[in-house]
Amino acid sequence: MDDMLSDLYAIPSPEQLDIRKASIISTDSYTDEKHDFFPLGLKQKEPNFGLLFDIDGVLLRGSTPIPEAILAMDLLKGRNGKLRVPIAFVTNACGDAQAKVDQLSSIFKIDLEPEQVIFAPSPFQSFMHWHDKRVLVVGQGDMKAIAEGLGFTCVYTMEQVAEAYPLLDMVNHDNRKTVAKGYKENNDFPQIEAIVLMGEPIQWEMYLQLLIDLLLTNGKPDHKPDVMPKSHLPVLACNMDLLFMAQACMPRFGHGAFLVCLESLYERVTGYPLKYTALVGKPSEITYRFSEHILSKTAKRMGITRPLRKIYFFGDNPEVDILGANLYNMYLRRYRRLSGGREVSAPEQGQLDKKAAVASSRTVPPDAAFLPQTARGVESILVQTGVYKPGDRELRRSKPLHCHRDFTGATDLILPSFEATNVLEGIKLLLVEEYFDPKLP
Repeated sequence: MDDMLSDLYAIPSPEQLDIRKASIISTDSYTDEKHDFFPLGLKQKEPNFGLLFDIDGVLLRGSTPIPEAILAMDLLKGRNGKLRVPIAFVTNACGDAQAKVDQLSSIFKIDLEPEQVIFAPSPFQSFMHWHDKRVLVVGQGDMKAIAEGLGFTCVYTMEQVAEAYPLLDMVNHDNRKTVAKGYKENNDFPQIEAIVLMGEPIQWEMYLQLLIDLLLTNGKPDHKPDVMPKSHLPVLACNMDLLFMAQACMPRFGHGAFLVCLESLYERVTGYPLKYTALVGKPSEITYRFSEHILSKTAKRMGITRPLRKIYFFGDNPEVDILGANLYNMYLRRYRRLSGGREVSAPEQGQLDKKAAVASSRTVPPDAAFLPQTARGVESILVQTGVYKPGDRELRRSKPLHCHRDFTGATDLILPSFEATNVLEGIKLLLVEEYFDPKLP
């Protein structure tokens, strides 16, 4: 057994791995059961854990695979070449799931379902209360098709709003010339019931103006409110990243920057803070709960009978990936404490989700059709192949610099459970810690 393990995985010592671990003992977040860091042998015949991966900076750089990532995926396969561990991919992008599945399947030679690629807006699938509302969707690309794919049935775009109310878009000087020649408002345009912000638009100034108009008029911008409202239309948003790293030499503004502008303008105009009905995408606990649900579905599809007990999250950004994993780990602790460690029915699960949440915008929707919550903890693994570089700044207890205002907490939330040079080293480590050899029958 030991010879086979050495030849197959070539698992080195902790010093050779160059992995800085929070402690040499792994502690279950609920039971406090302790496990030896390096066991004598791998014992599990079936995994009771699942893996979540950020994509860019962990597995790929742009469209190019990181070489160690290919080897890491090979370690998770059985002798028949099929994955033995349930996995999913979590990204704050917004795109075509099937196209991403085709790309990842081709690179890593694995079978995937589209649901295993979790984009920032993917959890909106579970917001069934809003699916039949008249929603305005904001973002780039075919947002209407994306929203309808998530379950929304009555979708409108900002272009439709601007066409119905041509006088509202006065930051566009060309539009001023157009309406000067004559215009017609469509007063029959339906009242918007909710705003869904999926990504930053192209014309920020026009979108900000019209979004404020809709918020001030409860979705019907055909009048000036007599007084500034204390409440506003429901706002659901995803992807709070203030900055993102692309090919430029400096970080670029992300959707989080657009949200900051909207929040600031709304509060400056009304005197009241903008309130979100829901925030999804990393680091929201809603996204991690949705991801656990997908892992459980994947495990069932693979024929795994053991319930999911631990989740490992591989990320390259301490203030997004690691923060989210640690926030969800804290959520699980609260959830297990409230439930007494027992599995609960669907109605009771919804009640516990609400009690375990720390902010209304981060609460799992009560009507979400999720599989039972079974994970007891999350281990976050920070790799050095993307945003985070050890030489950039010391990773220490500190408040996240670019965190959205609705995500505040303890100063240790950006510290990972493990730090690894690359995803391959992290996979080697967790397979030993979990007593699991995918190559054994």
